[in-house]
Amino acid sequence: MKAKHQTMRILFLLLPLLVGCAQVRVMHVVGSDFRSKWVQKELHYYTASHSSHPTNHFYVGAVEINHGGLVRALIYWKEERTLLDYTELSEDAPEGAESLAWHHRWKLDRDTVDMEQDIAGSNYLETHRQWVDWMEQCISRGRLYQVTMEDAKKLYPRCQTGGDSSP
Repeated sequence: MKAKHQTMRILFLLLPLLVGCAQVRVMHVVGSDFRSKWVQKELHYYTASHSSHPTNHFYVGAVEINHGGLVRALIYWKEERTLLDYTELSEDAPEGAESLAWHHRWKLDRDTVDMEQDIAGSNYLETHRQWVDWMEQCISRGRLYQVTMEDAKKLYPRCQTGGDSSP
């Protein structure tokens, strides 16, 4: 009887940890009502560095907001069918730190798989269903930014455009 209680106690202690691990991959767009010192400038940087399109549409969906300020966002880049993981830079970030805001990207089809088990622990793959859910959240709850290549190149003339959505 004592062993059974000990096992149950351990299970109750581990259950929150196990549930937390299962939730790590899931992010949710919480809205578009945020302040951001950097996001618009960062989108110009990303366009100048990675786009080959004359006009780019980015839907910025806040995943984490702290006291009204953007902390983290999922960004859907319509022209490239790509989701970008973005973290707001600190207020005192030095000039040239733009690339530090971008952490990962998932391109539809290239970085999506049909089944959860096909991910096999990879941080570089996501299910097609999850990708579509995030994209729809960005469009429906996010804020649209339109960035032209012309404007992006004015702000970042030294960036080489590769036409590749890799950060």
